[in-house]
Amino acid sequence: MSGAGRSFAAYAVQRLLAVVAVVVLAGSLAFVVVGSLHNGVTLWAQAAHLPRFLFDSFLHHDFGQSLRYKEGWWQVMRGGLGIDLTLVVAGLVIGNVVGVSAGLRAGAARRSARDRAYTVASAAALSLPVYWFGSMTLTLFAPQSGYLVQIPFLSQYGGFVPFSDSPLHWLQSMWVPCLIVAAPVAAMSYRMTRATLAEAGDEHFVRSARAKGVPERRVWRRHALPTALPAVLSLAAVNMALVITNVILAESAFNLPGFFKQADLAQFRGEQPGALNLGITATPPPAVIHLLVIEAAAIIAIGMVLCDLAQTWLDPRLRTRAR
Repeated sequence: MSGAGRSFAAYAVQRLLAVVAVVVLAGSLAFVVVGSLHNGVTLWAQAAHLPRFLFDSFLHHDFGQSLRYKEGWWQVMRGGLGIDLTLVVAGLVIGNVVGVSAGLRAGAARRSARDRAYTVASAAALSLPVYWFGSMTLTLFAPQSGYLVQIPFLSQYGGFVPFSDSPLHWLQSMWVPCLIVAAPVAAMSYRMTRATLAEAGDEHFVRSARAKGVPERRVWRRHALPTALPAVLSLAAVNMALVITNVILAESAFNLPGFFKQADLAQFRGEQPGALNLGITATPPPAVIHLLVIEAAAIIAIGMVLCDLAQTWLDPRLRTRAR
């Protein structure tokens, strides 16, 4: 392995170790703050139990039992993790691919009808609330119940089917929520790509390529686009927390059994003794908040690291600093 390759590998290892530190720190803060509020004790008194929490949770995965699911909260989280990751990954990949592609097409035809249409569409995607978008999609287009048009293969409310049971029905239950999560990502990616390409269009290497007779589409794709990708990746890393929030809203809108759906307080009816019969909504158990914080922190931190590593690999200036 060359010196540059070893330095990049060392940089990657350092960032991954930082992910572990972030996850442990986020879980520790959640335990101290939430436990202090839940138990009515001071932060310092709650912090005295932190070593035991770290030992039980991170080494033995013991977060207590759920009254509703009749199993441990760690098992509940593992059962919904696949849905959470599917929505996060699909939202980021689809959103950035669509956004960069649209930004590239708009950059090659600025101030055209296509450019204006993409700009309006991106504004709409950023303006529409994710939960409302999902709910209205089901209301207007759901199979057997849509008021406007009934689309047979549309995702349905509460219609999730595991991939192991039927890949086709799993796809049906997931494709609309994935697109809804991807829509704001695509809009932000499009706007960043369009703005960056506008600046790159006046660079000397772009003008030189045109002077040499390189076709206009190739000029934008091969010469201008690489300068936009690091900015798009940086934007994706910054917006990881927003993606997690949109996943929570999409799971609630479509009633998907992902673990992030546990962030909806209505899910905890019956989690405290007597609450189920009284019909009241109890506050989430501290263990659920701990797991939500840990899972979200892990996904956000890993996503940011992957974006930073890709950005460093694409940008020679950042590779030099990482050595």
